[in-house]
Order: sequence, then C-alpha cells, then structure tokens
Amino acid sequence: MSERRLLILYGSQTGYAKDTAYRIGRQAWRRHFSVSVQSMDQVDKWSIFTTTYPVIFVCSTTGQGEEPDNMKKFWRFILRKTIPYDALSGLNYAVFGLGDSSYQKFNFPAKRLSRRLQQLGGTPIVDRGDGDDQHYLGLDGALDPWLENLWTVLLDQYPLPKPIVPESVAPDPSCDIDYIDEQIDASVGKTELIPGTHLARLVKSDRMTAPDHFQDVHLFEFELDDSTQTPQWSPGDCAVLRPENLDSDVNDFLQQMHWTEHADKLLQIKPRDESIIPKWIPRCTTLRWLFTNYFDIMAVPRRSFFEMLYYFSSSENEKERLHEFTTSEGQDELQTYCMRPRRTIVEVLDDLPCSRVPLEYIFDVFPEIADRSFSISSASAVTPHRVDLTVAIVNYKTLMQKPRVGVCTKWLLNMELGRTVGLRFAKGTMKLPAGPTPIIMVGPGTGIAAFMAFIDDRVSRNISANYLFFGCRNEHGDFLHQEQLQKWVSCDKLQLFCAFSRDQENTIYVQQRVREQGDLLWSLISEQDAIVYVSGNANRMPDDVRQAFTDVIADHGVDDAAAYVQAMVKTGRYQEECWY
Repeated sequence: MSERRLLILYGSQTGYAKDTAYRIGRQAWRRHFSVSVQSMDQVDKWSIFTTTYPVIFVCSTTGQGEEPDNMKKFWRFILRKTIPYDALSGLNYAVFGLGDSSYQKFNFPAKRLSRRLQQLGGTPIVDRGDGDDQHYLGLDGALDPWLENLWTVLLDQYPLPKPIVPESVAPDPSCDIDYIDEQIDASVGKTELIPGTHLARLVKSDRMTAPDHFQDVHLFEFELDDSTQTPQWSPGDCAVLRPENLDSDVNDFLQQMHWTEHADKLLQIKPRDESIIPKWIPRCTTLRWLFTNYFDIMAVPRRSFFEMLYYFSSSENEKERLHEFTTSEGQDELQTYCMRPRRTIVEVLDDLPCSRVPLEYIFDVFPEIADRSFSISSASAVTPHRVDLTVAIVNYKTLMQKPRVGVCTKWLLNMELGRTVGLRFAKGTMKLPAGPTPIIMVGPGTGIAAFMAFIDDRVSRNISANYLFFGCRNEHGDFLHQEQLQKWVSCDKLQLFCAFSRDQENTIYVQQRVREQGDLLWSLISEQDAIVYVSGNANRMPDDVRQAFTDVIADHGVDDAAAYVQAMVKTGRYQEECWY
C-alpha cells in the first residue's frame, strides 16, 4: 500500500471552492493523511502524470460555464492533443463541482474535467459530486453525503493507522505570526502589483438613475496611468477590481476583536506552507493593513468559519451553538441564522462575544476579499486611456436591521476623485464579430454595460447594423446611458427598442419587444447571419428572451425552432452573459 497522502487541487473564482478544498484537507488531516492543498494553476502540472496517491479536484463555475481563472492554465494543459490516451492510468481521482442548477451550463467545468481525466486513463474513486446553490441547504446539501462516501472508500483502501482525530481538537495554524519590535516605515504594507495590474485614477463618479429611483446605478470612469503601457481590451471584456474594507468598518472590527491597541504594530508572517498565502501579501505588515486589504470581514461566513471559531470560544453556550452550525443536521438552522438574512462576519462576532480568534489563526478563519469583475462600458479603440464601468450599487434589506451593502460598490461609492487603484482586464464571454455582421443586443438594466462598448467600437468603424433592446422600469427613472444612445440613434448608427415596464398599466418587458420586431429579427438572423447577445439578470430574463426568439423563429416556418436556437448557441451566434 502506498503512503497515506492526498493532493487536493481547487479552481476557485470567489473563494467557495478554495474554502471547500481546505475543509476537505482538514478532514483528511483528522484521518491521518499527509495533505497538500493548492490551486490547479499552482501545482506542477507534469507531476500529475507520476502521482501515486489520490488527487481530489474541487472546482467552481464562472461566467457561462467557464473554468475559474486559477484553473485555466491547468485545463489548457490537460487538453493538449499530444498527451497519450493512457497518461493518467495510474491516477486515482475524485471530482466535486460547485455550481447553480438554474444556469444552463450547470457545473460544466467539473463535468468536463471528470470526463477528460477518465479519457486519459484516470480511475474515479467515487462518482463526481455536483454541489448546487439551489439546494435548500446550499452546496453542503450535496457535499456532505459525497464526502461521507469518499472517506468510506478511501479508508477501505488506506486503513486508519490510529483513531480519527476528534472534532474537539483544533488543527494546527497555517502560519506563525508574531509582533516584532521595529518601527513602521513607509514600505510596510506596500506590495508588488499582481501581474497584469494597471494603475487607474478615478475621474468621474456620477449617479445615472433619478434621485428618487429605488436603485442607485453609478457610472465610474477611470483614467489609466500613462506611465505604464496602455493595455488593449476588447468589447465585452471586464475590469477586475480588488476592493478594500472601509476605514470605519475596520476600526469597528479591530475594537470588537480587542486588537485596536496593536492594530498598527508591525508583525511578521511565517507561512508553514508558502502556497497558503498569496505572494503579493507582505510578510511584514500590520493587522490594520491585513483587515483593510486582504480579509473580508463583511462577508457572509461559510460553514468553515463556524467550524474554526468553535475551537476558540470560552463559552459553553456559544460552543454548543457553533457546533450545531457545523453538523449536517444543523445546516437548516445555519441557513436561517446566517445565509438567508446575509448576516456578516462582524455581526456574527457581535452575537458571540466569547468567541475570539487567536492571532496565529487569522489566515485559517477569515476569508479573502474576492476580486470583483465589471463589464467595461467603453471601447479602447475610442478612448484608450479611459475605462467606464456601469455599476448597480448593492444595497438591500433583509430581516437584519441594517441594510445589506456590497463591499465593492460601497468602496467605489466612497472613493474620492483622484484616488489611484489597481485594475486588471479579463476576457468576457461575449465576442464581437470582426466584420460588419449585424448584431442584436438584449440588455435590460445594467445588462447594457458591455453593449455600450460594443456599439462604441462598431460606430468607430462606421458599422451601423446595431440593434439594441433595452429595458428598465421608467423612462425618466433608470434609462441608463440615454443621452449617448439617442445620439447614436440620431446618427443612424443604432436602432433602439425600449421596454419601460412600469410606465403604463400593463408591464412591458424586452421579450415582448423582441416578438413585436419578429419580421426584422428573422430577416437579420436568416438572411444576414446576425449574432444575438443577451446580458443582464439571470433570474427569468434569459429564458424568457430565448423563448421569445424561439417563438419568432417558429412563426417564420421553422419546424424545430428550439433546435435552431440551440444550433445558434453552439456556433456562437446566440451568446449570453447573465448573473444573479
């Protein structure tokens, strides 16, 4: 029998898959496995062909069935046609996917990965697991039984050398962290820029919706620093920002944790495994810097947060409550307490005054601030040094007394003009044709963001076959980019069809406008190979719009209109970019 080792590889976009991978790692440690947890792009890819111990893959889904960013290199690597068909014949693996079944391409990365590993000769330890956000217990609804099955099979192959480490025993911390007696200088907290990051200065922050409209949508304009090479982004691409916690929130949190006195004292971080902490995090810094720039104290805590907090509570009542949140039986209560009302880490700690995290465990307990991506509303061909973002400010009510606000949009909203931030570019899922092919865009609300770049780019190339279906509540309340759109219309560069849903007795949505323009749309699709783009909220709109196009096609004599639309999807002539 080979040694008791496990390699756990994750592909994670927002942190959920990473969190799940580390949770599996802690369970493996309790079963006396030697464990390494890394992102798929961190691992030595060639080593996967010679690995003699089991590998567990955990991957989420981003965009429209895309792989997470820190999985893309690994995925491209194992897709190479030069890899022999039996290259992974010695690999035993398991795959767990994290997704949302309301999306059409539910868990596609996990499904594709599992199929590719098997094509190359790998042997699955257990069937692929499919975590589903739509389950009433969230992702854990599928994860818990999958893990139970996984450990049953693995422990049959690798019998326990001694009893499982009890749940009452805390795992070792990932880092050694100590205060050091040195003066803080100007270099503390400064980091190397993440590769691909460009400096950009905020030059405009304007509300686009009417003051009395319930939803605040802002236009943020950033000017790229001329000292660096001007990047080229394509219409449909995204700007990626890493937000910060506001000073007031950090101050309240530090006081809550009784760390205010030491918040600006220099500390040294010594990771026990360098893969645990990103390279851009300075190894000498302060608590204030870490909780401003790295840890997401305003996040809704996941199950693992309560699992770790349990070890550090000095109250039996709090420990009992925390333990219940970590059990399979307690997941419904956890959903009620935390997930549904969107209770934040700060609010949870306020509820649990006897549960405080030791300094050396902060990297094991608090989640990382996730990057946020926004579709770019400007075209580099027109304004190469300016990046426009059309952003809906996240602010809503739950059962909690305070409104729920988005970490990133709150940060942007409070940012002073002239502030310089780091900004990266990422490929979007919608691609413009190079030539003058007609494009049909359906973008209600902030779904219009990418289409502003589409139209801007095409107008600069004197292409006028642009058709936009825009929807909002009121013409005078939330008609985004109204002035610019009407300029393009007046110059015969755009045909615009608007659905103002609340401006008349009967609600009107974009799908109704699509049906009304059926003859025009069918002509564009059937005779000119027009490409359809749909962008916006993923709740019901994408399905309703697709049905509208299906009806239009059926009305013009196509027997299997649904198959026609599906063929358009496969050939890239029907593209969606939708989100919740």
